[in-house]
Amino acid sequence: MSDAITFALNRASDTDIASHLSRCDSDFIPPLSVRVEICAYARKIAARAVRFEMWHDEALVGLVAAYCNDGKRLDAYITSVSVEREWQHKGIAALLMKRCIAYAIDLGFKNIELEVDIKNVGAVGLYQRSGFVVDRMKSETAIMRLPIGKDTQMANQRDYNTEIKDAKGHQYAYDFDFGVMHPYMIRSFEPFFKKGSLLEMGCFKGDFTKRLLPYFDDLTCIEASDVAVEEAKKKLGNKVKFVNALFETATLPKRYDNVVLTHVLEHLDDPVRVLKRVNDEWLAEGGRFFLVCPNANAPSRQIAVKMGLITHNAAVTPAEAEHGHRCTYSLDTLERDAVAAGLKVVHRSGVFFKALANFQWDRLLKTDIISQGYLDGCYKLGQLYPDLCASIFLLCERG
Repeated sequence: MSDAITFALNRASDTDIASHLSRCDSDFIPPLSVRVEICAYARKIAARAVRFEMWHDEALVGLVAAYCNDGKRLDAYITSVSVEREWQHKGIAALLMKRCIAYAIDLGFKNIELEVDIKNVGAVGLYQRSGFVVDRMKSETAIMRLPIGKDTQMANQRDYNTEIKDAKGHQYAYDFDFGVMHPYMIRSFEPFFKKGSLLEMGCFKGDFTKRLLPYFDDLTCIEASDVAVEEAKKKLGNKVKFVNALFETATLPKRYDNVVLTHVLEHLDDPVRVLKRVNDEWLAEGGRFFLVCPNANAPSRQIAVKMGLITHNAAVTPAEAEHGHRCTYSLDTLERDAVAAGLKVVHRSGVFFKALANFQWDRLLKTDIISQGYLDGCYKLGQLYPDLCASIFLLCERG
């Protein structure tokens, strides 16, 4: 038996589909058999849905089924997404979603919709990375929508210079980020730094880069926004080599002993693809990769859920979406993507216990209520409770 898998369109019979869905039953949230009679549902999919399938030998191991063959509809509807457990975390679901989206675009649909239980964090993350956003709530489920019409496609071309701008009511970065989180990130990284070169992925306007300079003479930054690069150059001059390019397409001259990616991965359309480039192309043998993301389970976000401000811990808020966020990671989903890219996780931690939102911290820091000792206490507490930190931190090596 080989490990090869092959893609097929509409190959599966209702028997194949029923057998596959039965094997995946317990991975649905809630289990599929609680909601439908699987054999009848499989017959409906075989008769009415377009099926994007992944096969291993003669077994159907991955399936995305969508109702998108009705010319009277303006929207396509994804009714089922499933990958058998032993084939999960290999990018199969993301690939099948891409095939489905491309198919619906070719047919001229305006939107694709799907429904997902908000407790199914993995599925919500997959759909957000595929470009879906929550359109409306329906009890414990979210109706998510992806606009795909031609006009929308043009409007959805990313403008990285616009994404870094502050907007009314929210900022791209806060004083809390610059004055509190940046120093404690350096403090978290410092014991693991290796002598040699460093690549910073996503330098913004160079504020964190400036904190890295005392540790490295050979420092390269890659940044998608040309506006941010120009601002960073004004601050740092010729002390840093800048590459104005996308991670997905950039060509870099060498491998690096240290690679830093802080509060950037959640902005990427295909994070595993970029992490794989780090592992396969940019991280030197024996090098260290410092990966930090905002934490979905930070107490400030959990409080926002209880206040009704966001639907669930991993939700992408409208303000975050405006700044280019595609998902919100927790420790388990961040490690999932790192491992899927081939990286070896050697250390897990959190950075700074945080129960207040950034704007609240900015107001508080202007008073004498918060001492340096209190900030240090929040940092040390975060070492004990990484899942309650503002940011989560993985140290990785080449896999």
